[in-house]
Amino acid sequence: MSRKWKEFSGIALLKWAALFAVAFVLSLPVTAETGFAANNYTVTVASGYLALRNAKAYDSSNEIGELYTGDTVDVTDSSGSTYWTVYSPKHGKTGYVNRAYLANSAGSRTVKVDSGYLALRNDKAYDSKNEVGKLYTGDTVQIANTNDDTYWLVYAPGLGKGGYVNKNYLQGTSSGTSGETRTVSVSKGYLALRNAKAYDSSNEIGELYTGDTVQLIDTSDATYWYVYSPKLGKNGFVNKNYLTGGSSSSGTVTKTVSVSKGYLALRSAKAYDAANEIGELYTGDTVQVTDTSDSTYWYVYSPKLGKSGYVNKDYLY
Repeated sequence: MSRKWKEFSGIALLKWAALFAVAFVLSLPVTAETGFAANNYTVTVASGYLALRNAKAYDSSNEIGELYTGDTVDVTDSSGSTYWTVYSPKHGKTGYVNRAYLANSAGSRTVKVDSGYLALRNDKAYDSKNEVGKLYTGDTVQIANTNDDTYWLVYAPGLGKGGYVNKNYLQGTSSGTSGETRTVSVSKGYLALRNAKAYDSSNEIGELYTGDTVQLIDTSDATYWYVYSPKLGKNGFVNKNYLTGGSSSSGTVTKTVSVSKGYLALRSAKAYDAANEIGELYTGDTVQVTDTSDSTYWYVYSPKLGKSGYVNKDYLY
């Protein structure tokens, strides 16, 4: 065998070894150490396509690829408020996309309807003509855009489709307060679960009593919060002023009782009267404050007693 042939064979073997190594690395499962698996997003559009662009601008001249619902991209830079830098395995290109049309499992919600189905729509409107799919209780969706007050853009993995759904029929954990739990606290009677944001006996769909818990879904309204009741298995609106628990950012804080002797009375009314005492609280007991509007008597929930009532705020710290 000639010397030239030996040299050629050696070089060829090195090239093949290099190609094999690259192929092997590319075939490895993507992990946090080797790629952008944690930043994998699904394209979600109700119709048409999402443009992959070579500039951060909405301009037909900068389109370098078309991405459709179900296509995936790896986000490499999410610092932009509108356009994110992504790599598209489908096109083998890096470019910019409008982040409002990307969804992933980190923003998953669960469908919850009392009966029937939740329509997946190609438009932000209640219209039988725009239905593109049916979602049932227990189905999950990935959230892409929550800018609208009623209709959110989602990706439905079970259907392999993107579209709009009424956000009031979604529950579960995500960013913000959704998924947090609160405890019902009423001095007497019950807290009505309603199908509308109004105080009206005709819209009552359930009764919640002190100690019952609800899961928060939408806390945007100043008075009525949209919740899910595990006890009733229903979604609905409740007056937030009768919910306690959570952090101070939600308007509820925990205080500790401090009396020099005796006890602090939990009362059914804002008055110093032995007849309205419904419980005894001692130094070290804690209460969750619901209403601080009165100058003397605050409305609280006592986990120890499982009751709500009024206490003199001067004995709380």
